[in-house]
Amino acid sequence: MESYRGALRSLAVCLALAPVASLAADLYRYQDESGQWVFTDRKPDAGQDYEQSARARVGRTMPGVVVRREDAPGMARIVAENECRCPMQVAVWLTAGDNVTTGSDASGATAVLAAGESRTVLELRPEQTGSDWSFVYEHGFIAGDPDAAHAPRQPYLPPFAPASAYAVTQAFPDRVTHDTADSRHAVDIGMPEGAGVYAARGGVVVAVAYANFVGGTNRESFVRRANQVRILHEDGTFAVYAHLAWDSIRVRPGQRIVRGEKIAASGNTGFSTGPHLHFAVLRNAGLQSESVPVEFSNGRGGTQPVRSGAELVNP
Repeated sequence: MESYRGALRSLAVCLALAPVASLAADLYRYQDESGQWVFTDRKPDAGQDYEQSARARVGRTMPGVVVRREDAPGMARIVAENECRCPMQVAVWLTAGDNVTTGSDASGATAVLAAGESRTVLELRPEQTGSDWSFVYEHGFIAGDPDAAHAPRQPYLPPFAPASAYAVTQAFPDRVTHDTADSRHAVDIGMPEGAGVYAARGGVVVAVAYANFVGGTNRESFVRRANQVRILHEDGTFAVYAHLAWDSIRVRPGQRIVRGEKIAASGNTGFSTGPHLHFAVLRNAGLQSESVPVEFSNGRGGTQPVRSGAELVNP
């Protein structure tokens, strides 16, 4: 039981980033003394030439699960509603309670919700009727169905324009920055800012984040500030295209994407040491998002090496 509760506590911590939203109102762009473009949400000093975007927008990453308490005579329900366009697994567990029971030996429960589904995940009652009772609960959620298995019908298409080639700057087993389960098998491709990013596999867009315009090497400060597109595949896995250029994303949630379709441009937003595309395929490994190994087509019916320093080619 303790290991179950510990795993769920870890889930709450790692999934706190799931429903992130970043607000971008007036944005400014200008060139500094060295000629480098600077993006900021603060108006430049008087006398500085700049370009302004006055479009107030909200850029969102993966929509999440809304969890609420509903009271009824002699009981309480913890209800979860999935706001994502994909399956989500949600976990609810008690952190404190007085004279309360879940009706089983478990102090928590999990459920897999279909897109848009609302369901009671946990029911609670007083252990002794007629007496006061109370409880405190927490919850976490993760994208995907844990029963989904990675099963592509063909190798992935290199996620850039045809007749192009770029160097792989980080891939398994290197773990310079790919030191978590969801990044272990990710592939970093050294693409310059503005280079086209193309869908490596078809699917449905389930989330985008597009309002970020800065990047940096401080993980804590920048890890949630990468523009990205997430595409749900038919086998229940997700492709993540991250560090995309500001204002370059040309797809929207709910849109069906075909293999080889242009979706955005490479950039340098978020936790990044330089312009590149971060590509990963994720699955829900049971309350934990993990990346899976991928193979890229060589255009001749085979695959090509994916390792740091290798050149990845889209023939």
